[in-house]
Amino acid sequence: MKDIYPAYSSVPAGWLVPVEDQPDYPERPDSAVGGTLNLTEALVDRHVREGRGDRVAIHLADDGSLYTYADLSRASARLAHALQELGVGPGDRVAVRTPNRPEALIAFLAAWRLGAISVLVPAAARRDELRFFLNDTLVKVLVVANTSASLDELDALGRSDIASVEHVIAYPDAAGTEHLSWEALIEGQPESFDPVPHPADAVGVIWHTGGTTGVPKACYHTARRLLLAAECTVAGYDVSDDDVHMFPAPIGHAAGWLSRATFSLVAGITFVELEDFSNPETVLRAVGDYGVTWLLAMGTTWAQMLPVLENDPAAYDLSSLRRTYAPFITSNGQWLHEAWRKHGLDLLNPVGSTAFAAWFFIPPHDGRTPPLSIWAPTDGWIARVVTPYTSPLEDVPPGEIGQLAVRGVTGLTYWNRPELQSRDVREGWTVTDDLVRVDADGHYWYMGRSDMMITPGGHKVAPVEVEQALSAHEAVAEVAVTAAPDAKLGQTVMAWVVLTPGTEPDEALRVELQRFVKDRLAPYKYPRQIVFLERLPRDPLGKIVMKTLAGWADTGEFPAGSRVR
Repeated sequence: MKDIYPAYSSVPAGWLVPVEDQPDYPERPDSAVGGTLNLTEALVDRHVREGRGDRVAIHLADDGSLYTYADLSRASARLAHALQELGVGPGDRVAVRTPNRPEALIAFLAAWRLGAISVLVPAAARRDELRFFLNDTLVKVLVVANTSASLDELDALGRSDIASVEHVIAYPDAAGTEHLSWEALIEGQPESFDPVPHPADAVGVIWHTGGTTGVPKACYHTARRLLLAAECTVAGYDVSDDDVHMFPAPIGHAAGWLSRATFSLVAGITFVELEDFSNPETVLRAVGDYGVTWLLAMGTTWAQMLPVLENDPAAYDLSSLRRTYAPFITSNGQWLHEAWRKHGLDLLNPVGSTAFAAWFFIPPHDGRTPPLSIWAPTDGWIARVVTPYTSPLEDVPPGEIGQLAVRGVTGLTYWNRPELQSRDVREGWTVTDDLVRVDADGHYWYMGRSDMMITPGGHKVAPVEVEQALSAHEAVAEVAVTAAPDAKLGQTVMAWVVLTPGTEPDEALRVELQRFVKDRLAPYKYPRQIVFLERLPRDPLGKIVMKTLAGWADTGEFPAGSRVR
């Protein structure tokens, strides 16, 4: 099955993927997703129509306020009228750059009512990044928070820098700015707006991927793909009507957006929103205050919460939790899994992707999953493990590390990147940058990213292999591994190590760590250089920013406080 996009006057020719270059999508005859739909009707209005309008959709933990599904319907209708008066129509791009606030979700829903396309812009994006994101997607309207953090970088840009942007809407108001006021725009607007029906193959969202390892690349998903992905993810996670969901992550990133904008809304459950999501005490307290049953958090968040909980376990009530997830953990995260098991929580390890708008590996919470395994593809997707950079695709022998290739209800569709589309979608399969292996029992294991593979003297080293070895040493709290340039071998292995408190980063420790790896791995895999850091660089999601480490390795310029051995 292929997607047949409607004609958009505001989307330049050739910017959407032609049929012949799209992934192969399976038919889903059991799905309720039809040929014509509207995302806001499917995600919010449907619940109101079916008598669930009083159900809480969002609890904002920062101030205790809440929004029901009926509230979201009314608020998005009022903003949709305002956007329509500003000239927004089907296919136009409405970008949102805000902190974790309900207004962000309301803006997405309002855009979808009109058949417009939502664009995610990270709240942390700086001036040059803003220029890139907005120009790359030809945004027509931008919604921002009226704070210095949101506006300083934007206002430093001239209008000619972002020529496609016709209007900037600031919420809650535009006081002290030259922008339009959210409150003024919605004042007096009707609280109902019949959603504009459009083909299910109409584009629903655009976001950028690849920010931690390279230049961001825009990809998009249609309304059909978003709803099918959400249906499969909800089933894979075994969500119940009374679940209360929380994912402390920024809404401006795809993973955080999906939890709020499709996953929770399709299921009709409550999402606990945290503007101050980086504070581990706030996260722990919100679990007990709102009876969170289903908590997904990055490994960094789980690691930050652990000492807070252990310092005062009586202060936090985690008894409501029945599903707990820490995605993308490789086996060097074994300590984290074991530490939380002592508190009665089993951290399962799902894997998803911006390219798929879904978590497509979801381990079951029934005791069958080996610790840290990503289990197997959930219903809606199939997977294979292939040899990197081969054409046609070739499966690796069982047990060996290879690239993950996936085919299912969603797949990779680049926005205006035809050269990348033909590279990354081959024979109908989306070939990801993720490395995995499959054991004799058919369990998949996440092994890191192929674009970080190291090739010393022609050998291939997956960084996670070295990370796993080093993590077993008692002095190592955290570690990341990258390539370093070498005149003789081309590349060598470089380890970036955060030590346990009280450990001195001296020459003797460097030698000991190198020997520790040599005793466990082939000689060419040991780190020729070890850099001791106070902390690893991370993005707002908590993922290690590997391109920063790779840049330091390439230039030999290391951050203040580091010790190179």
